[in-house]
Amino acid sequence: MKNIKPEDWMPDAGITLEEAADQAVRSSHHVLVIAGPGAGKTELLAQKAAYLFQTNNCKAPRKILAISFKKDAAENLKERVEKRCGTDVKDRFTSLTYDAFAKRILDHFLYALPEDTRPLPNYAVNDNEIVDAAFVKAGYNNPYTLSSSKLKAFYDATLGGVSLPLYGDSLGVKAWRYLLKGFDGRPAALTFKMIGLLADYIVLTNPKIVKALQLTYSDVFLDEFQDTTAFQYAFVKHCFMPSSTRIIAVGDNKQRIMLWAGALRGIFRIFDYEFMPDRQRLVRNYRSAPKLVLLQKEMYNTLKEKKTEVIPSEKWASDAGEITLFIAEDEKLEALAVVEDIKKQLAEGIEPKDMCILCKQKPQDYSLSIIAELEKHGIHARIETEYQDLLKEPIVELILNILSCAINRKQPQKWEQVVTTVMDLWNVDTTQGNTSYEQVQDRLYQLTEQVGADMKSEVSAELFQKLIQRIRELLDDAHLKAYFPEYQQGNYLEEQLDKFIKLFSCELIKTGEWTLAIESFSGLHSIPIMTIHKSKGLEFSAVYFLGLEDSAFWSFATQPEEDRCAFFVALSRAKKAVAFTFCNQRTNFKYPQQSHKAINEFFELLQKPGIAEVKVFSLNPNIA
Repeated sequence: MKNIKPEDWMPDAGITLEEAADQAVRSSHHVLVIAGPGAGKTELLAQKAAYLFQTNNCKAPRKILAISFKKDAAENLKERVEKRCGTDVKDRFTSLTYDAFAKRILDHFLYALPEDTRPLPNYAVNDNEIVDAAFVKAGYNNPYTLSSSKLKAFYDATLGGVSLPLYGDSLGVKAWRYLLKGFDGRPAALTFKMIGLLADYIVLTNPKIVKALQLTYSDVFLDEFQDTTAFQYAFVKHCFMPSSTRIIAVGDNKQRIMLWAGALRGIFRIFDYEFMPDRQRLVRNYRSAPKLVLLQKEMYNTLKEKKTEVIPSEKWASDAGEITLFIAEDEKLEALAVVEDIKKQLAEGIEPKDMCILCKQKPQDYSLSIIAELEKHGIHARIETEYQDLLKEPIVELILNILSCAINRKQPQKWEQVVTTVMDLWNVDTTQGNTSYEQVQDRLYQLTEQVGADMKSEVSAELFQKLIQRIRELLDDAHLKAYFPEYQQGNYLEEQLDKFIKLFSCELIKTGEWTLAIESFSGLHSIPIMTIHKSKGLEFSAVYFLGLEDSAFWSFATQPEEDRCAFFVALSRAKKAVAFTFCNQRTNFKYPQQSHKAINEFFELLQKPGIAEVKVFSLNPNIA
């Protein structure tokens, strides 16, 4: 890579950084970036990485570590950095979730743990059955008949409350000992909290490992900083403070929706005090139309944020943007209203995948009537719960690309992705002669030819399973597990493949055609339905938020701050249009009659002059 003088460095052609972003990129200190929705924080981090690599501020062989909350966010950032800097930095930019970073430290330095605190190497991860059996063996028999979800939360809290090294014979310590070593023919199993505690213990008790981490990483990026827990923040400090490693934290208090999961209140203020960073606030919103930006700014008071200038992108007309509040008497009228608006968006050229239906919780409780009404018009929508994470699995992405190339080899980008991944799997170094490279290319070509020929047979779930088996034989599970550490643990690889086979087979049988099945499974022809939490980091041309009701925000009285942030996140996913629905009667709910007394501030906000268009769908116009 050609080195550039810092004063001569410029972002990639077509990329413009606002002044605060440019200063954050060029800073040689710790940095705290306040970045609201649509501010381009992922691009800022990608440009920061490019600056560090291209100006040699991150000197080889040192690396950059980026930590995100979601796997897809980590992958997205890595892809952007490689696009900006090329494959030269592929092995020098490490982009992981907090859980994956902790697991990497545990697996790499496993034998730094004392024997009685060291898990067996091939431990399972988050195996609920093994965890339950460990607690039963430790003497806990669910005396209060907790539901499965509450029981899991109890196990998680009990295991997470244990201090290392292990002392005594409390319930949590007993369960830990069984889970570390396996018991009654069951393998060792760890929860993510246990992995985090073990990784932190390794760091706290091994100064040489800390020094190695600090020498490895010149810079650490912390994404979605507002959602960082006290443990995660302490873990990062244990790894990198004090040292010359620079920390770049990016986040937005207005989007803090993880307080329920332990997000540390006041973390920006704490970071300011402990790291004394350069602080930058981004004022551009590249995502949302001006009317939507105005709505976001109107929420600053309720979110206890200072009103700061937010500038929409110049691509929008000054009056662009649509905000609507649908007030419906029942779910049927709600569905008719939403579907009619979706049809209007489709007619204006917006693709189904560029729209999203959001719910505060339990999408299946709010969206079934709308899904059925959409199907009447030939419009498909699906709840993304099972698909969203599965589509990011490396094995699923690889199989889908192989199937696509088997149908049509004239897809150079997908073929290159397949070849590159398989070369990495097989540890083929293309700089050391072409023989091995050509051999793998030939085997891939033969595989796609065979799979393509088989795909011309009658479509069936049985045929699909046969193709999966053939692909796995070439890829080899041993290579997959060696290259993707997450597949080394327990039955994780098999579980993900089973889910994939089940869901893809449904699409295959429904469509009766391979290409359409791949596109449908990938979500290219359907409107995604998800919770607000799952939508974090995503953006859509049009967003429909179902159920602006007290029953959906049942926790508002006890956590108003977090629910306000959730509402803000929902409305800020939209680029062009956002609509909210209130339904007076929901027939399948415990209490059918709905109200909005507790969250009336949201209605007052939307009904301010010049904010939203209110549309009532009822024989009784007084339901609002």
